[in-house]
Amino acid sequence: MNVSRRTILKLPLAGAAAPLLLQQGIAAAKSARAPQADLPGELRFCVMGDSGSGAAPQLRIAEQMKAWHDRVDWKHVLMLGDNVYENGETEYFDSRFVDVYRPMLDQGVPFHATLGNHDVRNRDGREMLAAEPFGFIDGADEYELTAGPENAEGKQLARFLCLNSNRWIDAIEGGSKAEVDRLLGRLRERLRESDRYGWNFLYLHHPFHSYVKKFFFGVEKGHGSSEPLQQVLENELRDTIDVVFAGHDHFYQELKPVHGVHHFVAGGAGKMRKGSDSHHPAVEFGADEYHFMDLSLSEDRLLFQTINDEGELIRTGEIPKRGRRAAAQAA
Repeated sequence: MNVSRRTILKLPLAGAAAPLLLQQGIAAAKSARAPQADLPGELRFCVMGDSGSGAAPQLRIAEQMKAWHDRVDWKHVLMLGDNVYENGETEYFDSRFVDVYRPMLDQGVPFHATLGNHDVRNRDGREMLAAEPFGFIDGADEYELTAGPENAEGKQLARFLCLNSNRWIDAIEGGSKAEVDRLLGRLRERLRESDRYGWNFLYLHHPFHSYVKKFFFGVEKGHGSSEPLQQVLENELRDTIDVVFAGHDHFYQELKPVHGVHHFVAGGAGKMRKGSDSHHPAVEFGADEYHFMDLSLSEDRLLFQTINDEGELIRTGEIPKRGRRAAAQAA
């Protein structure tokens, strides 16, 4: 994966040229931290999670999202759960979701959510599933959507699978083999169709992999990885899913590929916790900032950039299509 970190130039400040050098340095630093609107690709979309606080950070991120959508024309926005804090209350659907993103909703931008642990506190999220603006297809807590053009072989560019990780974790931890088998059976049916799409994405609330800092006595500054999901689903994704997006932890984290699958934690669109263990050997990059992701997809690569609540670039990178990676490794 090719990536770049945002940088700030250090310039000498001596003599009569110092003010000019300072201005040039500031301009260069701002340019280095500016996201790019003209990314090549056939499908542009947004990913954000843990947004529904109704507080100032959510509003700042929403403002930046609207400004960015006006430049790049996202086809949809994926929401990674905890869409309405604290308990998924129906009375806050407008003030913590609809009103916040109304400028984009009024433009016809589809939002497609998954359920977070806070959302299911209200009748297992049933009111949210039935509320059209959240984009649960057919009111289901797990669904798929497809997007992008078809290639010469009739293969559509992308498929996005939404999972309700709350249901999976409850079934696994509760020892309900019948429910786990039911969920696995339905997922495997969908995964058998992966070859029909150029790219396959999975999005859910709880991350398979997330690494958090620790306080004294080992108390963690976040939720961390979901071992139940790893145990049951990791092998299922090996040759069928390209990228996984999750929230739950309120920071940005990029993981090194696991069995060829790229994992992102993007849970900072409304709340933020300074807990990313960015020096963990499994972590490619981490940042404790409010953020959303802007992504541009083509047949052979996924370009992404992560943007903070001031419109500045946190991270940018590229993921080659898995077949290209395999070919490169074989060479």
